[in-house]
Order: sequence, then C-alpha cells, then structure tokens
Amino acid sequence: MEVILTLLLTLVAAVAAAAPPADPQTLTTLTVEQAEELAGRRWYPRLTLDSLTELDPKAAAVLATHEGGICFAALEDLSPESARALAAHQPLKKFGSFNLEFRALRQLAPATAEVLATHAGNLRLPALERLDSPALAQKLASQWGELKIGLTELTPEIAAILATNEGVFEDRTRPGQVFRRADGARSVLWFAALPELSAPAAIALAGHQGVLVLNELSELSPAAAAGLARRAGGSLILNGLTRLSAETADALAGYDGELAMRALPAMSLAAAKALKRHQGRLHLTGLVDPTPEVLAVLRTHPQVRLPQPPPVAAGNVPNSARQNSGHVAGPTARPDN
Repeated sequence: MEVILTLLLTLVAAVAAAAPPADPQTLTTLTVEQAEELAGRRWYPRLTLDSLTELDPKAAAVLATHEGGICFAALEDLSPESARALAAHQPLKKFGSFNLEFRALRQLAPATAEVLATHAGNLRLPALERLDSPALAQKLASQWGELKIGLTELTPEIAAILATNEGVFEDRTRPGQVFRRADGARSVLWFAALPELSAPAAIALAGHQGVLVLNELSELSPAAAAGLARRAGGSLILNGLTRLSAETADALAGYDGELAMRALPAMSLAAAKALKRHQGRLHLTGLVDPTPEVLAVLRTHPQVRLPQPPPVAAGNVPNSARQNSGHVAGPTARPDN
C-alpha cells in the first residue's frame, strides 16, 4: 500500500510540475521543448504564432517538422541560421497554400533572402518592402497561387522576374484534373504597397500576363503608363489613381485589356477623348458629377462602366440620370485594396 501511495504521489507531483501546453497566440519566444510540443500538433493544418518576436535556430529546426503550414504574424527579424532551419519544412500539396508565411518581415538580410529562396514549398512575404535578391524573386514568381507582395520600391530587374509569374494558370493537384480561372488569367500579381512606379519598371512589367494590381499608385506618369500599355490583354487594376492627365490617359488608351480606375473622382474632357480609344472593359465608377460633355464622350466607349445614378421615384427619372447610367457587366477581377 505504501508503495502504491508513493507512486501516486510521485505521479501527481510530476503532473503538477509539467509545463502547460504552449500557447501559440501569446508566446514571444520559443524553447526547443515548446517547439516540439507545437510541431506535434498534427490537428493544426496551419500553425499561427501570433506574438513570436524571436526565433532560435534550434527551435526553428524542430518547428520545421510540423506537417502543416506555419505563419509568423509578429516576427520582424529572421537570421540566416533560423531561415536555413525553416527552409527544410516539407512542401504542402494543396494548391495555393503557403508553407511558410511571414506577415511582419519588412526587411531581409541578403544571406537570409538567399536561404529562403531554396525553400521547396510556397513562401509568403506580404510585408516585404524591398527585394534585392533575384533568386528570391524567382522563387516567389515560380510559386502557385496569387502573388501579393508589399514592396515599396521596385527595380526593373526584380519587376521583370516577378512578371513571369503564372501562379493561377493551372491547378493540377487533383490526379487527372486541370482547373483554370474563369477569365483564363495566368497570374494575379498584386503590389499591395507600391506608391510609385518608374517607367523602366513599368516596361519590365509589360511581359506579365493576367491581372496586375497597382492600387497604391495615386498617380501615373505618361511614360510609366506607356510601359504598362505594352501588356497584352489581361487586367490592369489602378483603383488608387486620383489624378489622370490627358497625356497619361492617351498612353493608357493603347492598352488592349481590362482597365479599372474606380477611385478616379474627376476627368478632363481631353482625358475622356483619349480614353474613348481604349479597347477593352473600362471601369470609371468613382467619377463624381462628371460634366455632360465628359459623359457624352465616355458613353461612346462600348465597354465602359460609369457611376450608377442615385435611386429616384418611379416615373421621375431625369435625362441627366439616364446619361450617367451607361455601364457593362462587372470586371473579371476586382481587387479593391
């Protein structure tokens, strides 16, 4: 009896002394033991570490054995050693899923970028402000799924590499089946924080096929617009433009794909006359009180979408409202932020 009692007391003491399960929402640092416990959670298809700000290479190596995706929501610095350990994480087979996501990484040391480029799975760096590594750019461009990146500056060299992305063209993850987007786009390339676009970078993006999103541009030079107009088809989403010169409008009119400028509040008659030459869907639903002359010109565009008139009482629709209502079906791709 005394032996049994001793064993029970020992067991109770061991349970009491055992560390509580690691909480991925509150951990700011990670021990090897905590990493082992988290990596073993096979019921987590995606492990999100909401508060982790430091990552030891040894803990990273253990964490990389997790069989699902891993997201670092608060990690702002990643050493080459920890990056090398995480790069061993085995790729997931689900189309468009991300193995490793770093939501707060804004800068990468050259050595860290080169190591991450060797990762076999999908990598997401939505907050990265500067990308200098051609190897990492090629890695991102070769991934499946939409490519959304937070660059605040873009060199022509990196732009040309990212423009080769064909991440949404085909989903072959199901044996014997191939899935494609309804609009046939090969890529959705989304620059989520780019405030300016140089003409050389715009020309480098001309080879991109699919949906190109540049919603953080508030204005666009005629030279950059001419570069973007070299694109063949697809969609050009410029939903952040608030100013449009006649020269820029003239350059954009040469683009033969879908063109969206939903935040543009006003337009000159000269710009409207230039845009009526555009071939493809044209979205100008943000115009505020355009003049009758501008409306008359824009309505000659066969695929224009203009602001819808405000609701009015039945049987009392003024002519001006009818003029404002010319529109076509919505666009094939509508990223708005």
